Amino acid sequence: MLAAALLIVNVTLIDGTGAPPAGPRSVLIRNGRIVSVDAAAQPPRGAEILDGSGKFLIPGLWDMHTHVLADAGNAFPKLLAAGVTGIRNMHEQTADALGLAMRLRAEVEQGERLGPRIVLNGPILDGPLPTYDGSLAIGDAPAGRRAVRTLRARGADFIKVYDLLPRDAYFAIAGEARKLRLPFAGHVPIWVTAEEAARAGQRSIEHLSGIFEACTADGNLDRQLKQAMNLWPIARAVSAQQMHETVRKAAATYDGSICAPLFRLFVEKRVWQCPTLCMLGAVQSAGLQVVGQLHRTGVGILAGTDAGNRGSEPGDSLHRELELLVEAGLTPLEALQSATRNAAWFLGKQKEWGTIEKGRAADLVLLEANPLEDIRNTRRIAAVVLRGRVLPSHP
Repeated sequence: MLAAALLIVNVTLIDGTGAPPAGPRSVLIRNGRIVSVDAAAQPPRGAEILDGSGKFLIPGLWDMHTHVLADAGNAFPKLLAAGVTGIRNMHEQTADALGLAMRLRAEVEQGERLGPRIVLNGPILDGPLPTYDGSLAIGDAPAGRRAVRTLRARGADFIKVYDLLPRDAYFAIAGEARKLRLPFAGHVPIWVTAEEAARAGQRSIEHLSGIFEACTADGNLDRQLKQAMNLWPIARAVSAQQMHETVRKAAATYDGSICAPLFRLFVEKRVWQCPTLCMLGAVQSAGLQVVGQLHRTGVGILAGTDAGNRGSEPGDSLHRELELLVEAGLTPLEALQSATRNAAWFLGKQKEWGTIEKGRAADLVLLEANPLEDIRNTRRIAAVVLRGRVLPSHP
Protein backbone atom coordinates (compact mmCIF):
# COMPACT_ATOMS: atom_id res chain seq x y z
CA MET A 1 0.00 0.00 0.00
CA LEU A 2 1.37 3.42 -0.98
CA ALA A 3 2.02 6.10 1.61
CA ALA A 4 -0.33 9.10 1.62
CA ALA A 5 2.49 11.15 0.13
CA LEU A 6 6.22 11.00 -0.58
CA LEU A 7 8.58 13.82 0.35
CA ILE A 8 12.16 13.82 -0.92
CA VAL A 9 14.18 16.21 1.25
CA ASN A 10 17.57 17.96 1.15
CA VAL A 11 18.31 16.87 -2.41
CA THR A 12 20.20 18.63 -5.20
CA LEU A 13 17.91 18.90 -8.20
CA ILE A 14 18.97 18.34 -11.82
CA ASP A 15 15.53 18.89 -13.26
CA GLY A 16 16.21 18.18 -16.95
CA THR A 17 15.09 21.61 -18.16
CA GLY A 18 18.64 22.82 -18.64
CA ALA A 19 18.71 24.82 -15.41
CA PRO A 20 21.85 24.43 -13.29
CA PRO A 21 21.73 22.09 -10.29
CA ALA A 22 19.71 23.56 -7.41
CA GLY A 23 19.68 22.57 -3.81
CA PRO A 24 18.86 21.71 -1.24
CA ARG A 25 15.31 21.14 -2.43
CA SER A 26 12.26 19.25 -1.23
CA VAL A 27 10.05 17.46 -3.77
CA LEU A 28 6.53 16.62 -2.62
CA ILE A 29 4.65 13.85 -4.45
CA ARG A 30 1.01 12.80 -4.18
CA ASN A 31 -0.89 10.26 -6.25
CA GLY A 32 2.06 9.69 -8.54
CA ARG A 33 2.58 13.36 -9.43
CA ILE A 34 4.92 16.12 -8.33
CA VAL A 35 2.93 18.57 -6.22
CA SER A 36 5.69 21.03 -5.38
CA VAL A 37 9.41 21.67 -5.66
CA ASP A 38 10.54 24.01 -2.87
CA ALA A 39 13.55 25.01 -0.83
CA ALA A 40 11.81 23.45 2.17
CA ALA A 41 8.51 21.75 2.82
CA GLN A 42 6.70 20.40 5.85
CA PRO A 43 5.95 16.68 5.49
CA PRO A 44 2.23 15.94 5.31
CA ARG A 45 0.84 13.60 7.94
CA GLY A 46 1.69 10.00 7.10
CA ALA A 47 4.11 10.93 4.35
CA GLU A 48 7.04 8.68 3.49
CA ILE A 49 10.32 10.60 3.77
CA LEU A 50 13.24 9.95 1.43
CA ASP A 51 16.44 11.67 2.56
CA GLY A 52 18.36 13.10 -0.39
CA SER A 53 21.19 14.65 1.61
CA GLY A 54 24.35 14.71 -0.50
CA LYS A 55 22.47 13.15 -3.42
CA PHE A 56 21.20 14.27 -6.82
CA LEU A 57 17.70 13.85 -8.25
CA ILE A 58 17.16 13.45 -12.00
CA PRO A 59 14.08 12.60 -14.08
CA GLY A 60 13.43 8.94 -14.82
CA LEU A 61 15.34 7.70 -17.85
CA TRP A 62 13.84 6.56 -21.16
CA ASP A 63 15.32 3.96 -23.48
CA MET A 64 13.91 4.95 -26.85
CA HIS A 65 14.77 1.76 -28.74
CA THR A 66 14.09 -1.59 -27.07
CA HIS A 67 12.98 -5.14 -27.87
CA VAL A 68 12.27 -6.39 -24.35
CA LEU A 69 8.60 -7.32 -24.12
CA ALA A 70 8.99 -10.98 -25.08
CA ASP A 71 11.27 -11.34 -22.04
CA ALA A 72 9.54 -8.84 -19.77
CA GLY A 73 9.91 -10.95 -16.64
CA ASN A 74 13.68 -10.72 -16.96
CA ALA A 75 13.99 -7.31 -18.57
CA PHE A 76 11.62 -5.15 -16.53
CA PRO A 77 13.44 -5.57 -13.18
CA LYS A 78 16.78 -4.77 -14.86
CA LEU A 79 15.37 -1.67 -16.53
CA LEU A 80 13.84 -0.33 -13.33
CA ALA A 81 16.95 -1.09 -11.29
CA ALA A 82 18.93 0.99 -13.80
CA GLY A 83 16.54 3.93 -13.49
CA VAL A 84 14.83 3.30 -16.84
CA THR A 85 11.22 4.21 -16.12
CA GLY A 86 10.02 4.40 -19.74
CA ILE A 87 10.67 2.58 -23.02
CA ARG A 88 9.76 2.88 -26.69
CA ASN A 89 9.47 -0.74 -27.78
CA MET A 90 10.21 -1.28 -31.46
CA HIS A 91 9.27 -4.93 -32.24
CA GLU A 92 9.07 -8.44 -30.84
CA GLN A 93 9.51 -11.63 -32.84
CA THR A 94 6.15 -13.10 -31.86
CA ALA A 95 3.01 -14.02 -33.74
CA ASP A 96 1.12 -11.00 -32.39
CA ALA A 97 3.65 -8.40 -31.28
CA LEU A 98 1.02 -5.69 -30.87
CA GLY A 99 -1.25 -7.93 -28.78
CA LEU A 100 1.64 -8.80 -26.47
CA ALA A 101 2.63 -5.16 -26.12
CA MET A 102 -0.91 -4.01 -25.40
CA ARG A 103 -1.40 -6.72 -22.77
CA LEU A 104 1.85 -5.92 -20.97
CA ARG A 105 1.18 -2.19 -21.01
CA ALA A 106 -2.27 -2.74 -19.53
CA GLU A 107 -0.82 -4.93 -16.77
CA VAL A 108 1.76 -2.24 -15.91
CA GLU A 109 -0.74 0.62 -15.95
CA GLN A 110 -3.25 -1.30 -13.86
CA GLY A 111 -0.64 -2.20 -11.27
CA GLU A 112 -0.70 -5.93 -11.99
CA ARG A 113 2.96 -5.94 -13.05
CA LEU A 114 5.87 -3.72 -12.06
CA GLY A 115 7.42 -2.25 -15.17
CA PRO A 116 8.32 0.89 -17.09
CA ARG A 117 5.93 3.04 -19.08
CA ILE A 118 5.60 1.61 -22.60
CA VAL A 119 5.22 3.34 -25.96
CA LEU A 120 4.66 0.68 -28.64
CA ASN A 121 4.43 0.04 -32.35
CA GLY A 122 3.44 -3.61 -32.70
CA PRO A 123 5.06 -5.37 -35.67
CA ILE A 124 7.66 -4.02 -38.09
CA LEU A 125 6.47 -3.20 -41.61
CA ASP A 126 9.04 -4.85 -43.89
CA GLY A 127 9.25 -6.10 -47.46
CA PRO A 128 7.72 -9.27 -48.96
CA LEU A 129 10.50 -11.40 -47.42
CA PRO A 130 10.90 -9.82 -43.97
CA THR A 131 14.12 -9.87 -42.01
CA TYR A 132 12.52 -10.87 -38.70
CA ASP A 133 9.71 -13.13 -37.56
CA GLY A 134 6.57 -11.34 -36.49
CA SER A 135 6.95 -8.61 -39.12
CA LEU A 136 4.19 -7.68 -41.55
CA ALA A 137 5.22 -8.54 -45.11
CA ILE A 138 4.39 -5.55 -47.33
CA GLY A 139 4.74 -6.01 -51.07
CA ASP A 140 3.04 -2.96 -52.53
CA ALA A 141 1.41 0.38 -51.78
CA PRO A 142 -2.14 -0.91 -51.06
CA ALA A 143 -0.77 -3.42 -48.56
CA GLY A 144 1.20 -0.66 -46.86
CA ARG A 145 -1.86 1.56 -46.49
CA ARG A 146 -3.95 -1.34 -45.14
CA ALA A 147 -1.30 -2.16 -42.56
CA VAL A 148 -1.21 1.41 -41.28
CA ARG A 149 -5.00 1.52 -40.94
CA THR A 150 -5.09 -1.84 -39.16
CA LEU A 151 -2.38 -0.96 -36.65
CA ARG A 152 -3.93 2.43 -36.00
CA ALA A 153 -7.30 0.79 -35.30
CA ARG A 154 -5.68 -1.69 -32.91
CA GLY A 155 -4.02 1.02 -30.84
CA ALA A 156 -0.40 1.25 -32.02
CA ASP A 157 1.30 4.48 -30.93
CA PHE A 158 3.41 4.64 -34.08
CA ILE A 159 4.45 2.68 -37.18
CA LYS A 160 7.90 1.19 -37.63
CA VAL A 161 9.32 0.87 -41.15
CA TYR A 162 12.21 -1.41 -42.06
CA ASP A 163 15.03 -2.09 -44.50
CA LEU A 164 13.34 -4.14 -47.21
CA LEU A 165 10.19 -2.11 -47.88
CA PRO A 166 9.68 -1.39 -51.60
CA ARG A 167 9.73 2.31 -52.51
CA ASP A 168 6.06 2.53 -53.43
CA ALA A 169 5.03 0.77 -50.21
CA TYR A 170 7.19 3.08 -48.09
CA PHE A 171 5.72 6.26 -49.53
CA ALA A 172 2.19 4.84 -49.29
CA ILE A 173 2.82 4.07 -45.60
CA ALA A 174 4.14 7.60 -45.10
CA GLY A 175 1.09 9.11 -46.76
CA GLU A 176 -1.42 6.99 -44.86
CA ALA A 177 0.34 7.63 -41.54
CA ARG A 178 0.29 11.36 -42.23
CA LYS A 179 -3.42 11.23 -43.08
CA LEU A 180 -4.20 9.38 -39.84
CA ARG A 181 -1.81 11.56 -37.81
CA LEU A 182 0.10 8.48 -36.73
CA PRO A 183 3.88 8.96 -36.40
CA PHE A 184 6.18 6.61 -38.28
CA ALA A 185 9.78 5.85 -37.44
CA GLY A 186 12.44 3.19 -37.94
CA HIS A 187 15.07 2.32 -40.51
CA VAL A 188 15.54 4.09 -43.81
CA PRO A 189 14.69 1.34 -46.33
CA ILE A 190 17.42 0.41 -48.79
CA TRP A 191 15.40 1.64 -51.76
CA VAL A 192 14.81 5.06 -50.13
CA THR A 193 17.32 7.80 -49.32
CA ALA A 194 17.65 9.52 -45.97
CA GLU A 195 16.70 12.80 -47.66
CA GLU A 196 13.52 11.23 -49.05
CA ALA A 197 12.68 9.81 -45.62
CA ALA A 198 13.03 13.24 -44.05
CA ARG A 199 10.82 14.85 -46.68
CA ALA A 200 8.24 12.04 -46.31
CA GLY A 201 7.81 12.86 -42.62
CA GLN A 202 9.70 10.03 -40.89
CA ARG A 203 9.85 11.12 -37.24
CA SER A 204 12.98 9.27 -36.17
CA ILE A 205 15.78 7.36 -37.84
CA GLU A 206 17.27 4.44 -35.92
CA HIS A 207 20.93 3.33 -35.87
CA LEU A 208 21.96 6.15 -38.26
CA SER A 209 20.47 4.01 -41.05
CA GLY A 210 20.77 5.56 -44.48
CA ILE A 211 23.21 8.22 -43.26
CA PHE A 212 26.52 6.50 -43.92
CA GLU A 213 25.32 5.63 -47.42
CA ALA A 214 24.22 9.23 -48.01
CA CYS A 215 27.51 10.71 -46.82
CA THR A 216 30.15 8.50 -48.37
CA ALA A 217 32.83 9.87 -50.64
CA ASP A 218 32.73 6.55 -52.57
CA GLY A 219 30.19 6.92 -55.36
CA ASN A 220 30.13 3.19 -56.10
CA LEU A 221 28.73 2.02 -52.78
CA ASP A 222 25.08 2.78 -53.50
CA ARG A 223 25.21 0.56 -56.57
CA GLN A 224 26.89 -2.20 -54.54
CA LEU A 225 24.20 -1.96 -51.88
CA LYS A 226 21.42 -2.36 -54.45
CA GLN A 227 23.23 -5.34 -55.97
CA ALA A 228 23.44 -6.98 -52.54
CA MET A 229 19.76 -6.28 -52.02
CA ASN A 230 18.86 -8.05 -55.26
CA LEU A 231 20.35 -11.26 -53.83
CA TRP A 232 17.97 -11.27 -50.86
CA PRO A 233 15.21 -13.47 -52.36
CA ILE A 234 17.64 -16.25 -53.28
CA ALA A 235 20.53 -15.98 -50.80
CA ARG A 236 19.63 -14.08 -47.65
CA ALA A 237 22.83 -14.80 -45.72
CA VAL A 238 25.06 -13.71 -48.61
CA SER A 239 22.91 -10.65 -49.25
CA ALA A 240 22.97 -9.58 -45.59
CA GLN A 241 26.75 -10.02 -45.38
CA GLN A 242 27.28 -7.92 -48.50
CA MET A 243 24.91 -5.20 -47.30
CA HIS A 244 26.71 -4.99 -43.94
CA GLU A 245 30.08 -4.84 -45.68
CA THR A 246 28.85 -2.02 -47.91
CA VAL A 247 27.69 -0.02 -44.90
CA ARG A 248 31.09 -0.55 -43.25
CA LYS A 249 32.79 0.78 -46.38
CA ALA A 250 30.44 3.77 -46.40
CA ALA A 251 31.23 4.51 -42.75
CA ALA A 252 34.95 4.29 -43.46
CA THR A 253 34.60 6.90 -46.23
CA TYR A 254 32.22 9.22 -44.36
CA ASP A 255 32.52 12.84 -45.48
CA GLY A 256 30.84 15.34 -43.20
CA SER A 257 30.78 18.05 -45.84
CA ILE A 258 28.60 15.86 -48.07
CA CYS A 259 26.08 15.39 -45.29
CA ALA A 260 25.88 18.98 -44.09
CA PRO A 261 22.79 19.81 -46.25
CA LEU A 262 21.09 16.56 -45.17
CA PHE A 263 21.61 17.34 -41.50
CA ARG A 264 20.19 20.83 -41.98
CA LEU A 265 17.16 19.18 -43.61
CA PHE A 266 16.77 16.96 -40.52
CA VAL A 267 16.59 20.11 -38.40
CA GLU A 268 14.09 21.74 -40.76
CA LYS A 269 11.83 18.66 -40.89
CA ARG A 270 12.33 17.81 -37.20
CA VAL A 271 13.68 14.34 -37.88
CA TRP A 272 15.15 12.93 -34.66
CA GLN A 273 18.05 10.49 -34.52
CA CYS A 274 18.21 7.47 -32.20
CA PRO A 275 21.76 6.34 -33.03
CA THR A 276 22.13 3.35 -30.64
CA LEU A 277 25.88 3.91 -30.60
CA CYS A 278 26.33 1.06 -28.14
CA MET A 279 25.17 -1.39 -30.84
CA LEU A 280 26.94 -0.05 -33.95
CA GLY A 281 29.83 -2.48 -33.64
CA ALA A 282 32.42 -2.02 -36.38
CA VAL A 283 31.08 1.38 -37.42
CA GLN A 284 30.90 2.85 -33.88
CA SER A 285 33.96 5.13 -34.39
CA ALA A 286 32.35 6.67 -37.47
CA GLY A 287 29.05 6.80 -35.61
CA LEU A 288 30.61 8.99 -32.92
CA GLN A 289 31.74 11.42 -35.61
CA VAL A 290 28.30 11.47 -37.23
CA VAL A 291 26.46 12.02 -33.94
CA GLY A 292 28.81 14.84 -33.04
CA GLN A 293 28.07 16.57 -36.34
CA LEU A 294 24.33 15.92 -36.05
CA HIS A 295 24.32 17.45 -32.57
CA ARG A 296 26.33 20.51 -33.60
CA THR A 297 23.90 21.07 -36.46
CA GLY A 298 20.97 21.01 -34.04
CA VAL A 299 19.43 17.63 -34.83
CA GLY A 300 17.51 16.15 -31.90
CA ILE A 301 19.16 13.10 -30.31
CA LEU A 302 17.33 10.30 -28.48
CA ALA A 303 19.06 7.75 -26.25
CA GLY A 304 18.27 4.19 -27.32
CA THR A 305 20.07 0.88 -27.07
CA ASP A 306 18.40 -1.99 -28.98
CA ALA A 307 18.02 -3.59 -25.53
CA GLY A 308 16.81 -7.15 -25.79
CA ASN A 309 18.95 -7.89 -28.81
CA ARG A 310 22.12 -9.87 -28.28
CA GLY A 311 24.85 -7.75 -26.76
CA SER A 312 22.57 -5.07 -25.31
CA GLU A 313 21.63 -5.74 -21.70
CA PRO A 314 18.42 -4.01 -20.60
CA GLY A 315 19.19 -1.09 -18.31
CA ASP A 316 22.97 -1.24 -18.27
CA SER A 317 23.17 -0.50 -22.01
CA LEU A 318 21.42 2.84 -21.57
CA HIS A 319 24.15 4.05 -19.24
CA ARG A 320 26.72 2.95 -21.79
CA GLU A 321 24.80 4.88 -24.48
CA LEU A 322 24.91 8.05 -22.39
CA GLU A 323 28.66 7.64 -21.99
CA LEU A 324 29.09 7.24 -25.75
CA LEU A 325 26.97 10.31 -26.44
CA VAL A 326 29.32 12.32 -24.24
CA GLU A 327 32.24 10.81 -26.14
CA ALA A 328 30.55 11.97 -29.35
CA GLY A 329 30.53 15.56 -28.12
CA LEU A 330 27.36 16.08 -26.08
CA THR A 331 27.79 17.58 -22.64
CA PRO A 332 26.75 15.36 -19.72
CA LEU A 333 23.60 17.47 -19.36
CA GLU A 334 22.77 17.10 -23.06
CA ALA A 335 23.33 13.36 -22.88
CA LEU A 336 21.07 13.17 -19.83
CA GLN A 337 18.40 15.17 -21.67
CA SER A 338 18.54 12.71 -24.58
CA ALA A 339 17.04 10.13 -22.20
CA THR A 340 14.67 12.48 -20.34
CA ARG A 341 13.44 15.79 -21.76
CA ASN A 342 14.12 14.89 -25.40
CA ALA A 343 12.18 11.64 -25.11
CA ALA A 344 9.19 13.53 -23.71
CA TRP A 345 9.38 16.18 -26.43
CA PHE A 346 9.61 13.55 -29.16
CA LEU A 347 6.57 11.72 -27.78
CA GLY A 348 4.56 14.93 -27.38
CA LYS A 349 4.48 14.38 -23.62
CA GLN A 350 6.61 17.31 -22.51
CA LYS A 351 3.96 18.34 -19.96
CA GLU A 352 3.83 14.80 -18.59
CA TRP A 353 7.35 13.36 -18.43
CA GLY A 354 10.99 14.22 -18.80
CA THR A 355 11.54 17.01 -16.26
CA ILE A 356 11.12 17.55 -12.53
CA GLU A 357 8.44 20.21 -12.33
CA LYS A 358 5.09 20.70 -10.65
CA GLY A 359 2.42 18.55 -12.29
CA ARG A 360 4.80 16.11 -13.96
CA ALA A 361 4.63 12.37 -13.35
CA ALA A 362 6.82 11.36 -10.43
CA ASP A 363 9.30 9.10 -12.25
CA LEU A 364 12.64 9.95 -10.67
CA VAL A 365 16.13 8.60 -10.02
CA LEU A 366 18.16 9.48 -6.94
CA LEU A 367 21.91 9.37 -7.57
CA GLU A 368 24.83 9.18 -5.14
CA ALA A 369 26.98 11.56 -7.22
CA ASN A 370 26.63 14.38 -9.73
CA PRO A 371 26.14 13.12 -13.33
CA LEU A 372 27.02 16.55 -14.73
CA GLU A 373 30.54 16.15 -13.37
CA ASP A 374 30.86 12.61 -14.74
CA ILE A 375 28.09 10.99 -16.82
CA ARG A 376 29.13 7.62 -15.40
CA ASN A 377 27.51 8.72 -12.15
CA THR A 378 24.10 7.85 -13.63
CA ARG A 379 25.06 4.29 -12.67
CA ARG A 380 25.36 5.21 -8.99
CA ILE A 381 21.69 4.79 -8.13
CA ALA A 382 20.48 5.25 -4.57
CA ALA A 383 16.74 4.92 -5.27
CA VAL A 384 14.23 4.81 -8.11
CA VAL A 385 10.77 6.39 -7.88
CA LEU A 386 8.14 5.12 -10.34
CA ARG A 387 4.66 6.66 -10.43
CA GLY A 388 5.37 8.20 -7.05
CA ARG A 389 6.46 4.97 -5.41
CA VAL A 390 9.94 4.25 -4.09
CA LEU A 391 10.85 0.92 -5.62
CA PRO A 392 12.48 -1.86 -3.61
CA SER A 393 16.28 -1.75 -3.58
CA HIS A 394 17.69 -2.88 -6.89
CA PRO A 395 19.71 -6.10 -7.02
